[in-house]
Amino acid sequence: MLAVVVALLVIGIPSLVAAQAGDATAGKAVYELKCMGCHGDKGDGKGPAAELLMPGPRDFTSGIYKIRTTANKVPTDQDLFRIITDGMPGTSMPSWAVLPDRDRWNLVAYIKAFAADKFKEAPKKLELPKEVASSAESIKRGKEMFEAIECHKCHGTEGRGDGPSRAELKDEWGHPIAPANLTKRWTFRGGASRTEIATRLAAGVLGTPMPTFIDSVEKPEDIWHLTNFILSLGPDSPHYATLVTVTAVSDAIPDDPNADFWKKLTPNNIPLMGQVIVDPRNFNPAIDLVAVRAVYNDKEIAFHLTWDDPTQSTDDPGKKLYADAISLQFPPQPSSGPERPYFLMGDASDAVYLLRWANGKGVMESTANGPTKIAAIQGGEATGKAVYANGQYRLVMKRALTSKDAARPTFTPAVFMPVAFQAWDGGAGETGTRMSLTSWYYLRLEEPQSSRRFVIPPVVVILTLAVMLLVVRVANRRA
Repeated sequence: MLAVVVALLVIGIPSLVAAQAGDATAGKAVYELKCMGCHGDKGDGKGPAAELLMPGPRDFTSGIYKIRTTANKVPTDQDLFRIITDGMPGTSMPSWAVLPDRDRWNLVAYIKAFAADKFKEAPKKLELPKEVASSAESIKRGKEMFEAIECHKCHGTEGRGDGPSRAELKDEWGHPIAPANLTKRWTFRGGASRTEIATRLAAGVLGTPMPTFIDSVEKPEDIWHLTNFILSLGPDSPHYATLVTVTAVSDAIPDDPNADFWKKLTPNNIPLMGQVIVDPRNFNPAIDLVAVRAVYNDKEIAFHLTWDDPTQSTDDPGKKLYADAISLQFPPQPSSGPERPYFLMGDASDAVYLLRWANGKGVMESTANGPTKIAAIQGGEATGKAVYANGQYRLVMKRALTSKDAARPTFTPAVFMPVAFQAWDGGAGETGTRMSLTSWYYLRLEEPQSSRRFVIPPVVVILTLAVMLLVVRVANRRA
């Protein structure tokens, strides 16, 4: 058995080395088919699609690579292979894991040829300090370091990428670059594990304002404390919802988005994508998630929405700034069948109802027969209150549970109601059809719980005791 295992390992080693070496000539054919549209035929990041992408495609001719596990500027072949395989979350660079391993290793060889002189120096292995487990003390120390080495100036006090230096940040080529939102770990480029985050901190991110911090911390182990603090800023996954549940309550619903009432409800996390169907399209959406909490009582329904936005914006078209906004979309009347209006704000034959909030304008109710044919509903009674702090909006919108006319939907318990979402980051120039959006989801009002559930159990207990006493009394008489 041991001899067989050793033989297999010996046989496997040459094939592994050959795969890692790659064939640049073969890689050229794969590159032209899969990569040239963005990165260009010269590898300079100036492909036909480049002007639509933010951030722009990598310029391979510079030999500068953001993600590496080395102490010098030269990435390993494995670093390049992994980025090709995993892609770069938060950018237009997808995962190419669908390609055979051989093709990906050949791509590594071809990409390196664009800046061959940069790879003459051998990669130098990065040695991380001894790992420190996460604890309350470690996280506290990490927060102190986060402030001491001024991470908050770019990433913001709570890590949402809203720091005061955000507007000034540029990459190696002079292009504006946004700091990472540290509360969304699933968007981290180069991986979101503890070791991967510590490596980013220790090695820095080349071509960006993100430096190496291994020499900035007071002690080497502070890299791990800082890592533990970053991990504490948000969940490891967005845990996307497939259904928006509306909870029945008997008390009054608070208007304050920061009320403890809302914190006790589990959010329904809904992902948003860029609108790329009609012009002007939005290939680089700024808002990618909205957390929805919803409740109703016998009079009204309320939606609590939370989403990240690094700047608070109102209309200023002269500066190409617009009001931050968000809307919920419903069919005017629920259908018993699968038919629904067109998800992009309806069309000429089927309108939709919009419950929309815009910064500086408040809540509006509208009907829409397409994104350019929106009409306000007169006499709207919807209300709303929003707060903004540390790169995040929290908003409560309310309206009557039942409608007064056919243009507004009535919300009925236990009925599945189609719902869709749209959002605009005005500070990023989003307005009109330049938006983030979803297709149709479903919303369902939970049935209110009857007070009988509080009455019946005690009654059952009393009756059971009475029967038991009766049985005992009859047994005693017979004895």
